[in-house]
Amino acid sequence: MIQRIVQFFRALNATLSAEDNAFIAEYLHDKELALFAQMNVYDKRHAVRTAYTAVNLAQHIEVDRQLLIRAALLHDIGRSAAGVCLIDKILFVLLSSLSGKMTVSIAQNGRGGIIGRRRNALYICMHHAAIGAEKLEKIDEQVVAQLVKRHHDKPKKNDSQELVLLRQA
Repeated sequence: MIQRIVQFFRALNATLSAEDNAFIAEYLHDKELALFAQMNVYDKRHAVRTAYTAVNLAQHIEVDRQLLIRAALLHDIGRSAAGVCLIDKILFVLLSSLSGKMTVSIAQNGRGGIIGRRRNALYICMHHAAIGAEKLEKIDEQVVAQLVKRHHDKPKKNDSQELVLLRQA
């Protein structure tokens, strides 16, 4: 619970430094940058922290660092600012902690208005990995898309080292 409270306050105060922006620009090409730009600043901050952590985890491991960093920066692009706000993420976390099945039920029964908007946001939160992978596939980034698509999946024996590290980060 304390971790979630810390996450909330980080989200409220999230910013990207000039160093962060230079790091992002070093690894993402124009089409990827456009997808990254669609995220809320707190998701961007999270993605950058994930990428920095992944770099540290990969220090003594033979991996495709470029691929790992790109996947870390792009792993949450399925949650765009237009589709999910901070309140939506909080609601999703709370509902998920109460009952994953209840969250699925609520997210699948969308209608118009504010209730429909919240349901759509919950759906996006639940399926952001697949949504992000679809966005990446549309710009011909199949390898990154596969890592993004599977970053919340249960580990399997044949997972790539990049996917293992992405999950850890």
